[in-house]
Amino acid sequence: MKRLIPLAIPALLLVLAVAGPADAQRPPRGMMRPLANPSALIAADIAFSRLAQDKGKAKAFAETATKEAEMFGPQRVPVAEWLKRNDDGAALKWQPHGAWISCDGSAGVTRGAWQSNTASGWYTTIWQQQKKGDYKWSLDQGSATAKPVEAPDFLEGRIADCPARSAPPGAGAMPGGEGPPRGKRPPPGDGKDVPLPPLAGPIPALSAPAGADAKDGRSRDGTLAWRSVVLPDGACDFTVWLWKDGAMTPVIQTHADAAKAAG
Repeated sequence: MKRLIPLAIPALLLVLAVAGPADAQRPPRGMMRPLANPSALIAADIAFSRLAQDKGKAKAFAETATKEAEMFGPQRVPVAEWLKRNDDGAALKWQPHGAWISCDGSAGVTRGAWQSNTASGWYTTIWQQQKKGDYKWSLDQGSATAKPVEAPDFLEGRIADCPARSAPPGAGAMPGGEGPPRGKRPPPGDGKDVPLPPLAGPIPALSAPAGADAKDGRSRDGTLAWRSVVLPDGACDFTVWLWKDGAMTPVIQTHADAAKAAG
């Protein structure tokens, strides 16, 4: 079930609206309680846009990116390289229209509209939670459109369902990494020092022509996953899956033609 957020409500009410009555209920026995808040992604994206308007897009993209952050120009490139090609000082702003986040809050995605002095379009941005609990972006993709993207009447905020919890054997480790012991939250970070559990459910196998550049990413708990595919002609496909109702459900699917496939 979709949870909608009125655009004009105060920040505190936005947090409550994202959670909604369904999320406020105790989860079914054996299920983990959600630790995520989509409004944190909305806030990070809004702050990102404000920084671009105040200090310029080059500084904003550099200061808010992870070390491994990538963009498309149209081929996949590190953010530092993309900025060298696009540091023209042109004004850029954007507005998030929705946010989707994993159960544990370790990763999420925002989608919205952008505008410059000469063009406008849509974007999608992957966010990853850092060790201090803040968010930085790791993948940014967008495309220009013939007409400005209209803002929705409501922002959409969705949290992945939480994976089932297994009874902790022995010292309390969760088999297969299905979640932390009750009442404990895994520390945010890049996840490189902790073995990742399998995805909460399967996603489709990659189907791309020879020569395509494809990468998959995921949240630490496996309830959110994404795939970016740069096709041989420079076009870009992007898909995000969220664990909902017992399946990894596609919530974002975009295609940008070669001439428009730029971050």
